[in-house]
Amino acid sequence: MICTSSHNNFRTDKYPCYAISGNRGKDANYQGNCYPKLAPKLSFWKKWHENMGKISEEENNRYYVQEYWNQVLSQLDPEEIYRELDYSILLCYEPNTDFCHRHIVAAWFEILLGVTVPEIKFNEHKIEEITRPNYIKKYLEDAMRRNRNMRGFKSLRALYLFEKGEKLEEKANELEKKTGKNYDDYRQLACFLRCKADMEEDEYNKKKKNRQLTKIATNHPDSNKK
Repeated sequence: MICTSSHNNFRTDKYPCYAISGNRGKDANYQGNCYPKLAPKLSFWKKWHENMGKISEEENNRYYVQEYWNQVLSQLDPEEIYRELDYSILLCYEPNTDFCHRHIVAAWFEILLGVTVPEIKFNEHKIEEITRPNYIKKYLEDAMRRNRNMRGFKSLRALYLFEKGEKLEEKANELEKKTGKNYDDYRQLACFLRCKADMEEDEYNKKKKNRQLTKIATNHPDSNKK
């Protein structure tokens, strides 16, 4: 499992940690491991910072999330990154409940991999889980869907699995053409991924329908009657 936290709320060497900020935790006197692949680009970070007070907080944060997705996360393989960072704490500067790119990273893993990435702090020699800002996940989902061919899917995870299967089949075609060998194992895995994508889409639609029914039931006049 991967967790996230702030430098100020996780000052301990009992757990493996990685700073994912652009300056590698320098301002917090952090001297541990770093993972610069997840650091934001200075260009959009500066613009986001300059926009503070000039445009609405929501518009500014949405800009940051969109650019972080466009310039950083969309260029990375979430499964590969998760494997490299598993069983560690990802650190950045902002307090636990403030807007921060580590929350975007957590949402990215949760959306595409179906895992849970808790926000935590180390308090009085014990770990405490903190509720992260929910709106950041919504902003990221919107950013990931923008100008994108969803292939008829509503679930981003389903689309991710489907496209992963497509890439695997393309790789099989390329290798077969190059080597003359058979790569049916790649094709079988590609088929499995497409089937899994359909299952994820079905599950997503069921959950969405249940949420809608719950909302309707909650708002129905009879729901207030005792």
